[in-house]
Amino acid sequence: MLILGIGNVLWADEGFGVRAVEALLGRGPLPDGVEAVDGGTQGLYLLPLVQAAGRLIVLDAVDFGLEPGTMLTLRDAEVPRLMGARRLSLHQTTFQDVLAAAELLDGAPEKIALVGVQAATLDDFGAGLSPVVAARLPEALAEVDRLLTEWGFGS
Repeated sequence: MLILGIGNVLWADEGFGVRAVEALLGRGPLPDGVEAVDGGTQGLYLLPLVQAAGRLIVLDAVDFGLEPGTMLTLRDAEVPRLMGARRLSLHQTTFQDVLAAAELLDGAPEKIALVGVQAATLDDFGAGLSPVVAARLPEALAEVDRLLTEWGFGS
């Protein structure tokens, strides 16, 4: 069971997933069989981790055109693959590319959930999370706890 926080902490709300994993790890030990990883912006380097995970929770900032700070959880087939995510370089891969590659290689997790928060600010280099996104951290961690319990890893 893998909890993966992805994003770039240098670009404001883009760092939500990484900050969420930091907060999760700051609470103390995780249940047996659960690992939490700061995936940062590692792209396809995350493929082996994703392939090895029977169950995967991804924490990330999303841009679905919702009200800033809106939190949503997508599951399994609802989690987008190869969507038109913004790329900063033609060489950059998105996490959707990682999920698609895992599926193509028959190594996708049995279950996956994306806990995402609609970003308010993405283009502010060096800024931390916006207040509306930072306020969602406790709710996102509660959702992780709920998913862990549902999947047999919680209390």
